[in-house]
Amino acid sequence: GGRKYQRILRTSSMPTSFNNSMGPPEHHNVDRFAIKEIICRECFTKQSSKTNFCINCNVQFGEYHCAICNLWMSNEERPYHCPDCGFCRVGGGENFRHCQDCGMCIDKQLFADHNCKVGKYMSNCPVCQEDLFSSRDASHELPCGHAIHWHCFRELASHDSRCPMCKKTAETHERMKPTWDAMAMGIALQPVPPELCKVVTIKCNDCEKVQTNRSWHFLGVQCRHCESFNTVVERITMMGQEAHEFFLRQDGDEIGAGAVRMDQQQAAAPEPGNGGVQPPAAGSNRSGPVVASPRARRRRRASMAAVPSRSSGTAPPPFG
Repeated sequence: GGRKYQRILRTSSMPTSFNNSMGPPEHHNVDRFAIKEIICRECFTKQSSKTNFCINCNVQFGEYHCAICNLWMSNEERPYHCPDCGFCRVGGGENFRHCQDCGMCIDKQLFADHNCKVGKYMSNCPVCQEDLFSSRDASHELPCGHAIHWHCFRELASHDSRCPMCKKTAETHERMKPTWDAMAMGIALQPVPPELCKVVTIKCNDCEKVQTNRSWHFLGVQCRHCESFNTVVERITMMGQEAHEFFLRQDGDEIGAGAVRMDQQQAAAPEPGNGGVQPPAAGSNRSGPVVASPRARRRRRASMAAVPSRSSGTAPPPFG
């Protein structure tokens, strides 16, 4: 009635027993470049790590084998070895090209237009802090030149549209313009009460230009140069009723300047009763009537204020 054990052929490096007393396997870091020998899981034969077939039972260890990285895996993720990176990557070697300046494999479709920056990928992801160079997850290049994991960027974009490193807008101007136009319309429809008015000095994080005497709004202050709302208030010059009166005077000056320009245009235009015919200038030898040129007529039409289209009232998505 003694306890019987199943006899297993093994080498000296294998455990003496495979019962449940061994406990769960422990995870630990392995330097795969230092691996010299492996053991076949079918016949337990110790052999060199530079082979993909067992020298005893001829079983295949993996669909893909790299003798440099000592890697055995399936071809599902299309692994390939990059000699410039020094290890294996996934995604198919025919789809990527190594950039010597960035030190990274770049998609061939994006290689010609990518923002080349030395050591860009020799850092951690600003969101999850994982090393970007050796990470198996896809990286995303921001317009500012910083790199971030693609899945981390999608998480970040759900609540913030700025780069976590330099605070510049993390999307292109074309993709952000619908959002900025919707914010500008919201500001026009919700004026700030006089008691909450502020005259501020702002700085744009995108174009880095400073603008003074701007009107503060709780939705944001739009940059006049690049149309971005990625601005910060650096100083408050006036507040309350004083700021409100300042903007009233500023609007009055702009209206007066516009009226002067309109008067000048009307004075230069011909009288409406003569069908565009002007009298000849004094001392002129021309005997016929002087007719306004088509270019002048076009210029007068272009000087009219454009009628804005009626908005649907639905704000576009944050990223187009």
